[in-house]
Amino acid sequence: MAGRAMKVDILSDPAGLEEEWWDLWHRDPAASAFQSPAWLVPWRGQFSEGESRILALRDQGRLMGLLPLFRREGRLLPWGAGTSDRLDGIFDPELELAQVSRGLAELGEPLDLFQLRSGSLLLEAKLPDGWTETRGHSEPCVEMTLPAELPRNMAQNLRYYRRRADRTGIAEAERAGPDILDELVELHTRRWLSREEPGVLADPRVLAWHREALPALQAAGLLRLYALRLHGRIVAALYVLLSKQRACYYIGGFDPDFERLGLGTVLVGHAIAEAEREEGRVFDFLRGQEPYKYRWGAADTPTFARILHPPGR
Repeated sequence: MAGRAMKVDILSDPAGLEEEWWDLWHRDPAASAFQSPAWLVPWRGQFSEGESRILALRDQGRLMGLLPLFRREGRLLPWGAGTSDRLDGIFDPELELAQVSRGLAELGEPLDLFQLRSGSLLLEAKLPDGWTETRGHSEPCVEMTLPAELPRNMAQNLRYYRRRADRTGIAEAERAGPDILDELVELHTRRWLSREEPGVLADPRVLAWHREALPALQAAGLLRLYALRLHGRIVAALYVLLSKQRACYYIGGFDPDFERLGLGTVLVGHAIAEAEREEGRVFDFLRGQEPYKYRWGAADTPTFARILHPPGR
């Protein structure tokens, strides 16, 4: 691609882009479910504040880079900001850093890019001429390499809780579909209310977003919903996104009346085993440094922030 003229488009609407978006998503080995149209288009439908500024980079008509942004308080942020744990654009492996830098310059507005993985082109692209920047760390994600080598105590706890669940009559974990969303919401909400907190699914916009996104994620093969039942009733559920050998534990819930059974541990253990069965290489607990994540043997992985300012801004 060296020497070719890259066409830069800045769009206000993704209409007509979905097929190209998916094609580019599949070409980008680092793109996660959080950059897929199944995740972001429903998100933008509910979190619609500010004008959209969608950066599209094309080479001879072919979409090579895509970064959906929206304007808030005088700056541009990525779609998914605030509710997604990993933010980024999607880029063809042949796209050059200089082309990314040129695209950012064409936006001409301050950019607040955060939750970027190490190696992201948005992190590595050269600062456009005359621009200034601030760099820093964002909240780390917590992940473990698969196949998992569980710490001894966790392996023992997992076996113990599985036996207790079996003796209580809890059925083996099952793969479920989007139709269990209401049960997941109820379990998640009950769990957080027991701590006198509402939980993220209490926001009606978040719930409407997931109600639309789950069928799209399912159709794309990215969704893994797991459930445990007692006498036919769901008592624990887990929402996982799986793509490109990375399983991301997004949200879960269990009936607090059965807390002593360790159903959360049982279901996370099942999700890890299923990710291994599907040849996953990473189980990602995402943001938040809750102690239970480290008991699985997971460790922090850094994410980064880059704030870009055009001349005079």
